[in-house]
Amino acid sequence: MQIPAAEQIEGAADSITTLSDFVRTDQLAELREAMGADTIKKLGAPLTTSDDFNIGYTLGLQVARTMLSNSAKLAIAGIDPGDLL
Repeated sequence: MQIPAAEQIEGAADSITTLSDFVRTDQLAELREAMGADTIKKLGAPLTTSDDFNIGYTLGLQVARTMLSNSAKLAIAGIDPGDLL
């Protein structure tokens, strides 16, 4: 597992505003669908529906996108990070 650098997190946070509303709502819908009702119930509904949880999840995905877009391993392998997102 790779731990993101502070500047990657900051860059991801800054770029969240460039995401379309559709991407943000679609990400959250996918999360809820993937987790399933049982998992959501185990975590507790307030946690999974709170603004803080949604913001954290969105930031986490954006950090992953930022890390992939700057990955030397992908560049060496000739993989376009945009194809993974």
